[in-house]
Amino acid sequence: MESPYIVIIATGSEITAGRSLDTNSGWMANQLFELGWKVKKFIALPDDPELILSELQNLKELSKTKPVLALMTGGLGPTEDDYTLETVLKLSGKKSYSVEKAKIRLTRVYESRGKQYSDILPTVLRQTHVPEDCKILDNNVGIAVGFVEPIGADSYLVCMPGVPSEMKEMFTRRFTPELKRLYPRENLVQKTKWLWNIGESLYQKDFVEKNRENLFSGVEWGVTANRGYIKCIFQSNDSEKLERIVSELEKQYPKIISDDVFSYVHEELIANQLTIAVGESCTGGLLGKKLTDLPGSSSYFVGGFLTYSNEMKESQLGVSHEILNQFGAVSMETASSMVNGIFEKTKADYCISITGIAGPDGGTDTKPVGTVWIGLKTPDGSVQTHSYIFPGNREGIRENASNTALFLLYQSLKQRNI
Repeated sequence: MESPYIVIIATGSEITAGRSLDTNSGWMANQLFELGWKVKKFIALPDDPELILSELQNLKELSKTKPVLALMTGGLGPTEDDYTLETVLKLSGKKSYSVEKAKIRLTRVYESRGKQYSDILPTVLRQTHVPEDCKILDNNVGIAVGFVEPIGADSYLVCMPGVPSEMKEMFTRRFTPELKRLYPRENLVQKTKWLWNIGESLYQKDFVEKNRENLFSGVEWGVTANRGYIKCIFQSNDSEKLERIVSELEKQYPKIISDDVFSYVHEELIANQLTIAVGESCTGGLLGKKLTDLPGSSSYFVGGFLTYSNEMKESQLGVSHEILNQFGAVSMETASSMVNGIFEKTKADYCISITGIAGPDGGTDTKPVGTVWIGLKTPDGSVQTHSYIFPGNREGIRENASNTALFLLYQSLKQRNI
């Protein structure tokens, strides 16, 4: 089967007016690339049913010459400017029906809120409707039901909510299996590796360009830049080519290469019945959040301490007044003392401390904004400390620091298995 012409459509007047940023389209494009697909076009449309219908008619016409896959987000809610279903029904000439499971769920929610909500129930039930004879995409996060509607030979329109949390869950758990069924990729093999604290351009210059002729013939490759790491993706029908690329990558970057850190840490801590506790200053709980994002994390995450002030570092984690006065809150000595204090309070197998300057203020010549110290106490009782100067704004520095802390934990867990 010919590969589909993939278009992503974001609807919403708040997007085209510049009041809201469309993050859904980029996220979906990245997910599709990792699944082996390339997006051809992004389209942003206001809440204008005639304009939306016109674009969909163009895609339906295009489907007469090639397979088309259109992914549209937004417009599935209960309000008057939610035009997606109405537009798709005009496009297909179909009628709609209410998905019973979603209808029951919505009814229970609104009736539990009292008469004020019960009175508007008939209006909001519109978000439980889908075209007849479509493929339903259940919404486990919200109410609005997604669906896959045929628009031509091997061509489909996928409609999902615009709320990012709802769209991402629906895309990952409901649409991805459907995509693989609709467009099977025979013999496509993919390898993904992460490289830490290296820029995309430097990686491309030092590895891709250097090995383009002898390694990358017949291989699709891409890079996704994240805070603290880049995700290197390789795809081919020849698995041996990918094995050679990964082998060379591991040789060139032995100290900064990893697999999916978040999944590995989660699985290893559970499998080995290990516990972890954290103490955070500049990251403000972000590391704790990342450690508890996946279900089952309660089996290993003991808890954490948010010690922004020196007083809290002293009272909660036992960092001495002398250490803070002599070396400062952002120092090897403080990070080490924090991690020992975490252990004394929790007795966790792994303890991680983070202290740094996230900015935009607070930097000095010797400790500029972005300076971060990370402490790691391992089950054998040893303490490691690592210093970094992370680039970017406050958000970027905090993300970099928390992600890098997980990478250090990943390396320690990996070492246990050698």
